[in-house]
Amino acid sequence: MGVLPRESLAPFFVEEFRKYVKNVHLMSSPCRLRYYTQEIVVFREDLLQKMMRHSATRLTSEEDHTEHLVKSIVDQAHLCPLPLTSRPVLWEHDHALWLFPTPDVLVLACNQSPFVWSYNNCQAANPSRFGENCTFTVYLPSSKIVQHSSC
Repeated sequence: MGVLPRESLAPFFVEEFRKYVKNVHLMSSPCRLRYYTQEIVVFREDLLQKMMRHSATRLTSEEDHTEHLVKSIVDQAHLCPLPLTSRPVLWEHDHALWLFPTPDVLVLACNQSPFVWSYNNCQAANPSRFGENCTFTVYLPSSKIVQHSSC
């Protein structure tokens, strides 16, 4: 399970890969990207399943769960709104999990169904598994639109 935030892969593990793919950067989780004035945060963690397990409210649909997850993360301005007993955090690196100011795009890459929610000027999306059913998620920075696409 490990602790948050996660480091990038060690150079030892990617030496062979870098022989074939030049100029590749393997980032930590979470990863912050800046595109001109927009901030994009990518977080690879199965938060939805853990939130459903620790939720005090009983929500009826998966849509309610995803909306609750996005609202919890954005309102708390923290990527891990779970108790420390369920998801340990390295305190000296806890600032990497903060979401202040609120990013323009928040990518919560988990194993659940794809979703897109807009909340407090933040586009939150889950692309789901890459390439599953030939689907993927696209972000258009010029119009600030997140949309699901397929092959």
